[in-house]
Amino acid sequence: MQNGITNGSGTGLARHWAGPCLAGALVLATLPAAALDLSVSGFGTLGYARSDQAFNYQRFINNGGTFRRDSVAGLQVDARFADKFGATVQVTEAPASDNDSHYRGVVSWAFLSYRPSDDWFFRVGKQRTPFYLYSQSYDVGVTYDFARLPTEMYSISPSNNFNGILASKNWSLASGDLSLDGYLGKSKFDGRFWLRDGIPGGQGPGAAFRAFEFKGGIVALSYKRSEDTYRMAVVRGVGRVQDGAPIPSSYPFVSLLPGIGYYQVDPSLPGPGVGTTSAFHNTIITLGADVSLDSGFRVIGEFARTYLNQSNVDFANASSRGYVSLLKNVGKWTPYVSYAFLRSESAQINLYNSVNNNTVPGFIPGAALINASQRAGADGMLTYDQSSWALGTSYSFSASSKLKGEWMRTRIGQVSSLVDAAPGSNIRNQHINVLSLSYNFVF
Repeated sequence: MQNGITNGSGTGLARHWAGPCLAGALVLATLPAAALDLSVSGFGTLGYARSDQAFNYQRFINNGGTFRRDSVAGLQVDARFADKFGATVQVTEAPASDNDSHYRGVVSWAFLSYRPSDDWFFRVGKQRTPFYLYSQSYDVGVTYDFARLPTEMYSISPSNNFNGILASKNWSLASGDLSLDGYLGKSKFDGRFWLRDGIPGGQGPGAAFRAFEFKGGIVALSYKRSEDTYRMAVVRGVGRVQDGAPIPSSYPFVSLLPGIGYYQVDPSLPGPGVGTTSAFHNTIITLGADVSLDSGFRVIGEFARTYLNQSNVDFANASSRGYVSLLKNVGKWTPYVSYAFLRSESAQINLYNSVNNNTVPGFIPGAALINASQRAGADGMLTYDQSSWALGTSYSFSASSKLKGEWMRTRIGQVSSLVDAAPGSNIRNQHINVLSLSYNFVF
């Protein structure tokens, strides 16, 4: 099936989950025999989305329709032993992070936990980064009413998991609970770049993937009162290519004639050389609130600001992003309206436009190679200028299943790296209408 839970080989989940399930079994096998309190749960989303545009949005959504954007399946095993100790293993099946055509089963969680008292809690292993409001339940669609969590906000990193240690301290106050979470660890993820025309003599048109790692820490402060949640988090770390290769950081301009020149994207072209860095140093600040209002209304919002902490880089994924949603509970129905935005810094957008729109006339030797390199260089810069309105609803059959539907209208301003533009084209000042329908369940 092109858009289903299998990848067309007929083996489906069984083949993809063989490795992850074996890894999870090995973790549980290391637990002492006293680990008698076991619980098994599962979750899934079967989601369909279709847009009114021929090009892909968010990897998979186009006017042909797809199940690949939102469909996911997961299985989780929790163990408790010796009162204060526990372990959790979770495996999920979803589109592969390094291939647009395949599904892949992965171990999402595999950690040991220790709670020495009601106030302290520790985890070590693979777990979820705690800087979104819905970090822990990102893949479990039953836990929220949106058809999907707003991509403008929830695309800060391609991966929300990390390997490391988490320490949490809780204070029980008269008005609610205050908790402070801190973690140190490393996350590995695949960065996706869409090349409209390819790289002359190299990568052809289409998706290109590069493996990165991020090392750092998060401090998150959360306050819960009745049905309300407030959260603030600060992330600071260093991102590198996993194989240690240098990362382009600037494209120097090479002047050929008055008013004519090119940005040196291709190191084989004459010029001072492409600027590189060994790593990106970033700080991310997130704010979130989920607040209950009168008459069944609820407002949910999150905001994030990404900063680049170095001066020798002309472009990086520094941005502002966020969303705000108003929901209304009406029996089993929860209709909502949302607004979301994602915008790179103005300097990044201006540089993207300068590189993307730059051409040299045909009489310049190697003009075809130079002009193609300009577009490829622009494609390698993750740049965003978009906003979305969404109107949707969920219907709860029970506490363990929900049906969701949504209409979303996204406006692309000058550019968005969430759009796969066709060869030779630029997607700007356009609207994308997306209809989504999904069934979400847990057991």
